Amino acid sequence: MQKGPSSGETVSCLVVGAGIAGLMAARELQRQGVSVLVLDKSRGVGGRMATRRFGGGVFDHGTQYFAPSSPWFQSRIAEWIDDGIAREWFRVRAYELDPRFLSAARYRGCPAMTSIPKAIAAGIDVRTGHRVVNIRERNGAWEAETDSGMQFHGSGCILTPPVPQVLELLDASGFPVPSREHGILTGLVYESCITVMAVCADRPTLPENGVLEFERGILRRIMDNTRKGISPDVHAVTIHAMGDFSAGHFDDDTEDLLRMIFAEAQPIIETAVRESQVHRWRYSQVVQPHQDPLLLLHDAPALAVAGDAFGANGVEGAARSGMEAARSILQRLPS
Repeated sequence: MQKGPSSGETVSCLVVGAGIAGLMAARELQRQGVSVLVLDKSRGVGGRMATRRFGGGVFDHGTQYFAPSSPWFQSRIAEWIDDGIAREWFRVRAYELDPRFLSAARYRGCPAMTSIPKAIAAGIDVRTGHRVVNIRERNGAWEAETDSGMQFHGSGCILTPPVPQVLELLDASGFPVPSREHGILTGLVYESCITVMAVCADRPTLPENGVLEFERGILRRIMDNTRKGISPDVHAVTIHAMGDFSAGHFDDDTEDLLRMIFAEAQPIIETAVRESQVHRWRYSQVVQPHQDPLLLLHDAPALAVAGDAFGANGVEGAARSGMEAARSILQRLPS
């Protein structure tokens, strides 16, 4: 990731959010010769395509895998495999086939999930640790102000954080969202997800592919990162809780969460836990994405909202949404 001037810089397009949607948008804009700057509040890129390391273990603790539902995304996966940043993880059994997807294969990042966004971000001007707190139109362009008082300017702008955070930003900025678009954005509902990462004393009792998913109860899935191939030295397990449990216990004390989740998980994995951490994903996934791949809030200067809340859910939806947002902005940039 490149570092640039500290403040007052003007580019053709600002992108807020360095998840897969924002990075795909920035990559496409840069490919078309457009100057672009990506701002993100976090310390690193990738959003929910996230990997954490502790206790000698490696954990994919957000998005676990992805699969193509279109030839377009199938081609992207093939490119990522050729680049060495993705590989097949496992295949679902015949009776588990989902008609939305083109094959039984499920893919992961290589060596871990965060490898994909890091590779896409390479060569793009990404500024992490910059929380955008205000965005306003000024002199026919967009001015984004960060919590540190820095200002950046773009002839176009793409907003890719989770939709509730986009609405908070627009409200704090005094931006008058048109009533139709406001209704679409407020109607997008997210599930939260409490994630537990556990360093285990021994190999956990799980299916050979390392994935066990549940239809009911408080656990959504358990994943063995060692069988997945990303934690070769230590038995590392990721546990995702169900959305309703996560919403009801989101602000609970960490020790209480660990007690409840391990009460369910340890009889399944049948091994002691040496060390653990909890991560709370407030906006884990959209219950029902909007049918269009983006939402245009302002035409000139162009302002679009994109991400996995649009078009389709998951990695494919976010990636495609970012690409389509970039193309929409390109059509509206001043010549």
